[in-house]
Amino acid sequence: MRMKEKLLVPLLLSFSVFISQQASGQTELKNLIGYALEHSHDVKKAEYQLQESSYMVKEARGHGLPQVEGSASSSKMMFKNIEIPASAYSMIPAEYSPILDKLSSIDKFYSTSAAVQVTQLIYSQSYWIGLNAAKKTRELYSILKTKSEEEIIAEVADGYYQAGSLILQVQTINKSIKNLKEIFRIADLNYKNDFIKESDVNRLKVTITNLETTQKTLQNGIYIQMNYLKALAGIPSDSTISIDAESLVNNFDIRTSKANFKIEDVPSYQALTKQAEVYEQQTKLSKAEYYPTLAAFGKYSFTSGGTSFNLDSWNKMSTIGLNLSIPIFKSGVTRSKVRRSQLQHFQINEDIAKSKELLKIAFDNAQSAYQTAQEQLIVQKDNRELAQKVYQQTLLQYQEGMASMADLLNVNSDFLQADNSYNQQVLKCKTSEIQMLKASGNLKRLVSQKQ
Repeated sequence: MRMKEKLLVPLLLSFSVFISQQASGQTELKNLIGYALEHSHDVKKAEYQLQESSYMVKEARGHGLPQVEGSASSSKMMFKNIEIPASAYSMIPAEYSPILDKLSSIDKFYSTSAAVQVTQLIYSQSYWIGLNAAKKTRELYSILKTKSEEEIIAEVADGYYQAGSLILQVQTINKSIKNLKEIFRIADLNYKNDFIKESDVNRLKVTITNLETTQKTLQNGIYIQMNYLKALAGIPSDSTISIDAESLVNNFDIRTSKANFKIEDVPSYQALTKQAEVYEQQTKLSKAEYYPTLAAFGKYSFTSGGTSFNLDSWNKMSTIGLNLSIPIFKSGVTRSKVRRSQLQHFQINEDIAKSKELLKIAFDNAQSAYQTAQEQLIVQKDNRELAQKVYQQTLLQYQEGMASMADLLNVNSDFLQADNSYNQQVLKCKTSEIQMLKASGNLKRLVSQKQ
């Protein structure tokens, strides 16, 4: 197992969600991510764009294949009072005079035609370049789909840990309320027996009430975060997501690892470089308008005409030929298109140069944040163990009358703060791990391997 795979194993094992009712009531991270990748609106949109680009390639390829067109027409021309001048009779032999007499009696003429034409492109610089441009565009949308999938994985993970963070805070407060209520029970008895002052009992009541208020606020935050997570993953709003927040902490293995960084693996960089290739093809496509186009065609037609509508008599005609189109002068239109495409290519090259620097910095920052979070986690773990030890000692001293209520409340607050800080630090480690994997461009691939 490679180092990055080891990094992701705890992440995969730490997710649970209700997507469908199961015996255990829990679902692994791979199921949640799989559901999100299948139902997320952003991923669906990226998939539709990829399918659209495939049809763009087929459309571009089709222009170079035979094109068949059929046409048909029928018309009726009506005449009124056709007058033939007398001079016309003097200009033709006498034996043809009856023809002119008959012509003057025509009041309508029917014309019908039908034709089939086949055209085959023989040479076109624009065709081949346009086909390459369409293929590059399809590759670009494939990369963008991968980028969308990595983003949804990272967002779902972050949303999950945000919800887990709130749940752990509620659990910490619940511990505090439970401890304080037990202390309150003892304090109330002592007060009734005149062993402590009323102010000590009232102070305890105020502290418990404040914690219960905070508890309700956090519970509402959990509800909001869960709804956001369902919308993010495309889960129906009436479904229930269940997060085993305690396992996030209890099953967490403290370790420090590094992810390998290759900028060529980062989808956002891949998208920029592929977009540069598309712009390069667009420049070539604009230049191709300077070149001639040659096509062959064949046409087979039927025509019929007469003073009465008759489809029994047809005149047949076939035609074959070549059509050469040579651009001569367009008032600078083509030159402007070429220059504009070149400038777009120059702009994307600047974006690529900038992206190289920023992506490397983003990875270094994510890796540094992950390592710092790991180091702080060790400190927080030791601090929580010490705070718990101090609390237990002070509780015994209070029960023996050797410590005051104020001392007990202070050490209780310190312990709960240390416990909460440790829990939040665990989630910070997990979140920074996700960001580091995403910055290295390997998040989707590693998750796919585990699925």
